[in-house]
Amino acid sequence: MKHVQPVYSLWLMVLTAALLCSCRKTPGQDNTDPPRNDDTKAADIISNHLRFKNATKVTGSIPQGPAGSSLKISFKDTLYLVDKWKLPIEFLHEDTTKDVAGVYIQVQAGSIGGTFYYDVPEVPDIAASDTVSMILVGIDPKGLEDLSGVPPAGGAPPFEVTLVPHDSTGQTLGEITVPVEIAEPTADLRGECGLLTKQGESWFWSMSFIPNTSDPLGEDLFFNAPHKLWGIEGQRIFGCCHGGTTSEYTASCADKDKASLMFRTFFNWPNELYKFFEDGTYAGLTEFISADPYPKESNFCGVAPGVVKEDFDRSFLEGTWTLSSNTVLSTLGTSTPQAGSFAARPDGIIDLVSCRLLIIIQPDREGGGRDLVKFYNRVNPASWYLLN
Repeated sequence: MKHVQPVYSLWLMVLTAALLCSCRKTPGQDNTDPPRNDDTKAADIISNHLRFKNATKVTGSIPQGPAGSSLKISFKDTLYLVDKWKLPIEFLHEDTTKDVAGVYIQVQAGSIGGTFYYDVPEVPDIAASDTVSMILVGIDPKGLEDLSGVPPAGGAPPFEVTLVPHDSTGQTLGEITVPVEIAEPTADLRGECGLLTKQGESWFWSMSFIPNTSDPLGEDLFFNAPHKLWGIEGQRIFGCCHGGTTSEYTASCADKDKASLMFRTFFNWPNELYKFFEDGTYAGLTEFISADPYPKESNFCGVAPGVVKEDFDRSFLEGTWTLSSNTVLSTLGTSTPQAGSFAARPDGIIDLVSCRLLIIIQPDREGGGRDLVKFYNRVNPASWYLLN
């Protein structure tokens, strides 16, 4: 836990006074709330500004996680959040007996936690992965800013969160407490923390989604991430089995010889990255993996699944980039090889760029308002950090 700064203590005094003025009970209300210290009140206020996907609020102290966990997390030292969007936090569990099904989260203000914590389930679209689980966390900082002009003006007070991943039975798998910072967009898109990448840096894609604007609390219209596997339900393909011994894959088959096999197919986009240079050029890389069915090599008289073969496509992009009105990013260039829809591009409206995060909105080309929001991190996606 980090030391509480004097400025933070002053903020707590003002916050307490505001609470006493704004939270007086009206006649007929229950006035038996137990007394709480200032740190607890601050933690609860901050907790109510966190945003999750389908989380459950639980009264009490967060369950303690075991020491020496083998789990790894996708960020180091500090958790960065932004206004408006929920950002991904990933957990790597190479030991499949430590499969993360959700994460307990509790705010720590000063030296103590709040009166409740959240149980945040993993993103269902990533649940099929054997080794990676993801949750989404966001914050609405508006009610935490600039209390009565007392510093820290223009930003939320310092706080930490404790993250305790757990399995499907609720058994805790690890624990980590980290400080939280709210990322602010940079004013200079070409400056130190702007779009440009330094030596050894790249923008790595972490997540894409189409928000459900008609029902913000409902399921997203589309979701994709490097660890999401598409089509894992497989596909059933029909062929022939003549006399119970001779397999054949053909468009026509007598009813008595018809047979089918389940093919365990899937596809995903594991990687997408870009580098933007000061001379107006850029370089990119996209990858696509698929397990394709091979019915002609499969035995329709057998009981084993059909034959599938993995195909790996990597496309290299290069060309020039421009910023229109300082917010719209456009790229022009070539893809080698020409991979069609497999090769993505970073074009769109820059919603936020900071030292660590880039958010781009790609407007719906069909004009239906189904804009795609893409998130990139200025880190290596292969970087994982032990919880303890």
